[in-house]
Amino acid sequence: MNRHARKSIRCAGFRKRTALRCTVSLLFPLATLLLTGCERTAEAQLVHTVDYRQQAVFLPAHGELEAINSTVITAPVSGPPKFIAWLAPEFSRVKKGEVIVRFGGELMQANRRQAQADLAISLEDLREKEGSLESEQSMVIQDIQQVSAEKAFAERFAIDDERIKSRLEILDDQLDSRYLGAKLDFLDWQKGRFADTARGEIDVLSTQERKHRDKLERLDVGLSALEIQAPHDGLLTYEANWRGDKPQVGTQIWPGRKVADLPDIRQMQARLQVADREATGLAKGQPVTLWLDSMPEQTFSAVIETVSEAPATIERGNPLKFYEVVARFDQQQPQFFRLGRGVSAKIQVSNANKRLEIPSQCLFQDRAGAFVYRFVSGNFQRHTVTVGQRTPTHVEVTEGLAPGDRIALFDVGAQTAAVSEGDQG
Repeated sequence: MNRHARKSIRCAGFRKRTALRCTVSLLFPLATLLLTGCERTAEAQLVHTVDYRQQAVFLPAHGELEAINSTVITAPVSGPPKFIAWLAPEFSRVKKGEVIVRFGGELMQANRRQAQADLAISLEDLREKEGSLESEQSMVIQDIQQVSAEKAFAERFAIDDERIKSRLEILDDQLDSRYLGAKLDFLDWQKGRFADTARGEIDVLSTQERKHRDKLERLDVGLSALEIQAPHDGLLTYEANWRGDKPQVGTQIWPGRKVADLPDIRQMQARLQVADREATGLAKGQPVTLWLDSMPEQTFSAVIETVSEAPATIERGNPLKFYEVVARFDQQQPQFFRLGRGVSAKIQVSNANKRLEIPSQCLFQDRAGAFVYRFVSGNFQRHTVTVGQRTPTHVEVTEGLAPGDRIALFDVGAQTAAVSEGDQG
């Protein structure tokens, strides 16, 4: 190998070493920049920068339309259970006075015929007893009258003169007079006792007669109520029992049981369901924007009328709970509003005012109160705050934070040293 060849090899090696050193010198700052960026990205992922928000908060809701006023239709409260013989079609429009339900009266008719027979027997027994007692009383009165006449005759023609009658005859006349007097006293007693006995027997029969007559009157009232008529115009909806079954022809209805509802469809409202986990800040008087599920392009304005006190499940086997909200429309729209139509809504629970808000996950609570973890000088420090209104995702902070403060997005209390508020000052 000559001199020029060796020189060329040395130059090539030098150029490779120089290129390698340049590459390393360039990669080191790049790696440092990437590591710094990762640290800053990690730091950014750990903290939230506090700032003002100006946005109205809305809650989603779903439900259906219903009538504001509705009349409960019940079975007649008098008489035995009744069987339905005819029903007006459900969801049909009925006019005032039209028949809604007609009950079968076969059992009541049979009971009425039996009651009539019992009443007739009681009346016949009463007449027979009154006739018998009247006959017996007449015989007693006749005996009294006869004995009274005999006694009066004996007393009138009694002769005590021994010159006319013998002493024995005189004694017989006296004995006859005393006997007739005693017999008359007995008949008077018998008459009084008979009157008391007769009065008791008549009272018993009269009580039975009134009992059968009252039963007959009740059955007549029940038979007269075999038809239920609509008290006003409305849309007929039947009531389901605990099994979910609605009244049908042939089913038995107990007295006083609810059969149907007759809502007045001229005035409608919306009954909405708001999920428990989202119902933050829900209150009466808040504005509501609604739209029919079949007409999402058309919106209607309403106001919350009532909010249920506590959430409840709306479906068996579903653990989710919902608050029930009733919303009154600002203006009725009969051409659009139909009973039972599904609606969706958004409820405005807060206005678009400028508020200092933080994500709900940044706020923590213990016995000492509400607090956050503020990022100061590379460390997270506990910081007490005062909160205001809440939304499903954010919390308003009225005291304790300022725009630009950085706070932890999760509980870092176990990872940071406890620093008191006094030490921070």
